[in-house]
Amino acid sequence: MKVFLLGLFLFVGFSFADSFWKPMQEALTLAKKDKRSVFVEYYADWCVPCQVMQANVFSDKEVQKKIEDNFYAVRLNVDSMDSVFCENKIVPIKECYTSVLKLQGIPSYVILDYSGVSLLSLSGAMGKEGMLRFLDKILYEGFQKNSKKEGVL
Repeated sequence: MKVFLLGLFLFVGFSFADSFWKPMQEALTLAKKDKRSVFVEYYADWCVPCQVMQANVFSDKEVQKKIEDNFYAVRLNVDSMDSVFCENKIVPIKECYTSVLKLQGIPSYVILDYSGVSLLSLSGAMGKEGMLRFLDKILYEGFQKNSKKEGVL
């Protein structure tokens, strides 16, 4: 019975955590409409730190609220064969991650302005408090607050 309840808890936790992730195109469309930035996580299924981030950080209600209130959230699997809009062109996700954005590891996080251009990136796993500090840094530096003014990102 304990195993069943633990499994049910983990399933509900992961399902809830997955609910705020949007496909890239949908996030960019909404971002342009609302003049809001996009939070992108680059991950891989085999990446243990990525799994820990999903289970312990992105499932946290405070982190979810901070992201949902200020960004549109996207998860991109670096092993996917899909293509995405990346720095004003459509490229495979892996090419966006490695060649265009030149990110060094996974998990990695990129903040895009509402037109899809990267503003800031960070690589590496962190705890809840580290993620909240990263998000606060972005918000306090004005990427979100000023993005509603015309021409200011």
